[in-house]
Amino acid sequence: MVTKRATVSATRASSRLTAKTDSSNNNVAVEEVTVASSSTVTTTSTTTTKSAKRVAQDADDEEEEETASTEDKDDDDYAGGAAKKQKKTSSTTAAPPALKKQKSGAKVPIRANSHTNTAMPNSLVLPKTPDNCIKITSWNVSGLNSSLKKGFKTYITAEDADVICIQEHKVQQPLLNIVDPKVYPFSWWGFEEKKGYAGVAMFCKTKPISVTAGLPTHPNPACTKGRIVTLEYPTCYILGCYVPNAGQELVRLKERMVWDKAMKAWLLDLKSKGKQIIWTGDLNVCHKPIDLRNPSTNSKSAGFTPEERAGFSEILEEVDLVDTFREIQGTGEEVAGQYSYFSYRFQCRIKGIGWRLDYFVTDQELYKERVVESVIREECYGASDHVPVVLVIKGEL
Repeated sequence: MVTKRATVSATRASSRLTAKTDSSNNNVAVEEVTVASSSTVTTTSTTTTKSAKRVAQDADDEEEEETASTEDKDDDDYAGGAAKKQKKTSSTTAAPPALKKQKSGAKVPIRANSHTNTAMPNSLVLPKTPDNCIKITSWNVSGLNSSLKKGFKTYITAEDADVICIQEHKVQQPLLNIVDPKVYPFSWWGFEEKKGYAGVAMFCKTKPISVTAGLPTHPNPACTKGRIVTLEYPTCYILGCYVPNAGQELVRLKERMVWDKAMKAWLLDLKSKGKQIIWTGDLNVCHKPIDLRNPSTNSKSAGFTPEERAGFSEILEEVDLVDTFREIQGTGEEVAGQYSYFSYRFQCRIKGIGWRLDYFVTDQELYKERVVESVIREECYGASDHVPVVLVIKGEL
């Protein structure tokens, strides 16, 4: 599917530390849940509400494509109403054939062997973590309660990552037993004050040295608690992040620009401490035209505005970071059509109309010395409108 980058040097071995997690942040909407311990968390069963989904403005007048805007999936006021439910279809084929044209000029996936399943495969066999390596997965689950009913655990079990980062869980308290507590004894949750909105969580096999909730460099750090969790390990920082969307008609674009400035400041602060950086999550931007199906019609759509793209470029350049997937893949036509998000609407998954919004960004040193693989799990669609992205690095955290 993709060309792996060969690793070029040995990595620094580090012993896992078990120092106490930093608990200096008062009133932080992130809770550490050590599931293996005797402590318990009371969980109530919440009914999944019908929430609005991000829809892609991938209009093509000549092909009679419907048009919609790229709204934040949190935003209940997006144009067009609630997302249409898809009928579940069983798909276990590793590389299904390209969709046949149903009419002259109808859109089909760019790549001949693109996955077009609309339900999570019943059986998943994914590559095991290589020896002496660490695997990290990141996934916007677009509502955890809903995802749990549609294949969340199937993917988590098959991937067997060392660190799991999820975004947009949309719950107000930790949910127990969504992962095996014996495998992932440590978890941290970030919650949004608004019910059914945003939220991030991290599940780890190894306890970090410290945990930071929210974005300390933001003018209003309290509003960022459901958007980012930073884990400190002996060799690196891992940032699980759900970047705010610019919103319908770009009403929140200024807020997004404030976030980008604060994010850059936080990354620079972490880098000054001498450790490597892994920044992952739904970063809500398509950096290059190759990162979405229809760039020509989306220059005013949230996620592909000049302002958002420039903000992301500034972070990469000034902090000296690398978009690992794009760096490995390149930008040629032969690698086009690889996306991490497909709207539930307008059969975007089947047509291959997608956006690459989910990333693993690292510092140059880590990329050159430790990155083994950075991939999109294209076949793992159906439990969310996003698919997971995965990073494999040499050495220990």
